This record gives sequence, C-alpha cells and structure tokens, in this order.
Amino acid sequence: MARRIQPIFDSILSDSRLQGSSRSFVESLQTQYTRKKTLSPNQRHALSKIEDRLAAAPASINSAQESRLNNLITRATEAKDDWAVEFINSLKGQLSMGRELSPRQTEIMEKVEARHSDEAIAQRDSWASNFTPMMREKMKIAASYYLQNPPYFKDMAMQAINDDSFVPSEKAYSKMVENKFASRVIESAQAEPKFNAGSHVMLRSTAHASVTFARGKQGVTSRKGKMGMVVKADAKPVSSPARGSKVYSVLFFGESTPAFVEERWLKKGKA
Repeated sequence: MARRIQPIFDSILSDSRLQGSSRSFVESLQTQYTRKKTLSPNQRHALSKIEDRLAAAPASINSAQESRLNNLITRATEAKDDWAVEFINSLKGQLSMGRELSPRQTEIMEKVEARHSDEAIAQRDSWASNFTPMMREKMKIAASYYLQNPPYFKDMAMQAINDDSFVPSEKAYSKMVENKFASRVIESAQAEPKFNAGSHVMLRSTAHASVTFARGKQGVTSRKGKMGMVVKADAKPVSSPARGSKVYSVLFFGESTPAFVEERWLKKGKA
C-alpha cells in the first residue's frame, strides 16, 4: 500500500536539521503537492532520498562547528549581509544531513569570517562614523546617474536616494562612486556653472541630435544660431559621464517652453 505523502512532508519539515536549499526544495514540493495533490515519480524519489538522509544523519552536528556557524550567522545578520546568512545556513543544513563541507565551501566560509571579524567590524564602524556630508552628496549624484542609466547599482542607488541615513560599505562606495564614469558625472555636477541665470547663450555648431530638449531630442538644427537665455543652471541631475554634462534650462527666444541642454553644447551668445 502506497504511503501517504503529507505525513512525509510533515515529518521532514518538522526536523530542524533540514536547512538551506534542501528545506526550500521540500517546501516547494509541498506547495506543488497542496495545489495538484500529486507528485511525479522523480519528485517522490527525491523526497524519499531526503527522508533517508535525515534518518541516517547524526542527531546533531559537532558543537564547536555549530557554535562557529551560529556566531557567524549572528554577525552577518547584524551587518545585513543576507548572502552570507543564506550561505552559512546552507552549510549548517549540509552538516546536519551528515555531509562534510568541501574544501571550496570551507574556503568561502573563512572569507566570510574574515569579512565579519572583530577587526572588520571595527573598520566598518570607523568608516560609518566618518562618512561625511560631502561623501553623501557624491553618492547621491552617482546614484541618480545610475538610476537614469540602468541596470548597474540599482539597489544601492535606490537606498542612497531614499534613505538619508544609509551608509554603504567602503568597498561598495568605492565601486559605485569612485569609478571613472561616476567620477566624471560628479565632476560635472559639482563644477561651477559656466553660465549663470540670465546669461545669453547659443548652441555650439557641434551640437547634434543627442541634445535633449523639453519635448525630446528634437529641434537641434532649427535652434542653431538662435539666441537663448539661461533660466537655471543644474536644472536636472547629470545623466552623462561626458565632460561638461551639467544641465541647464534654456529658453530660446521666440519659444514658450525652456529646453534642457548640457553645458558642452552651449557657448556664450553674441551681443
């Protein structure tokens, strides 16, 4: 007589030794079984293998190993290192099932330990306490650039824009803010405007169809040789790593709607 499947799920999932990807796999099978009331032969076989491994596994893992892993989980959790928490939990699950760690897994675990050592925590605390308003300003400029040019750094950029208390790790800050593209964007954004509000300007002869106006990338040719007046400097966040990408709001004479033009496409208007 075929065994009922639900009691097998109940028994396996009530066992705290089942962790990580193995638990996630069994939970996904249970979700499917609840919906379809059946499992394929291969799925039944996989479930039976996990049941057999649990039956043969030791009652608990080595206490020293468990203490080491639990301590690391606590440190990674406090540092909001979600990947590390998931990884260490998967190692606990593997050991609980009676399977030793591979050399590569041990190597990665040691790297995670180094990342959350007392020395590393002290360094992170020092970095956070010395995170200056200027550094935050640069981070927000870079974040705005990357949100306008996805998909890089999306999650960190969103945090930087939406949370004024957010402090990234030193490594993450360096990657997003100090790379050559972000550095150029920040340079353009923080540079003194070459044209002040009220200045008369014209489009350079080199201006081309990439110039963005209020209604899109239109009207470059018709505006060449046409005088305009700067309404506002820094009218929009810088969106290009090209030199001279500070954005101005310019009202060309005879028009009712200002255009957004990057500094590199503008020159002083003729008197």
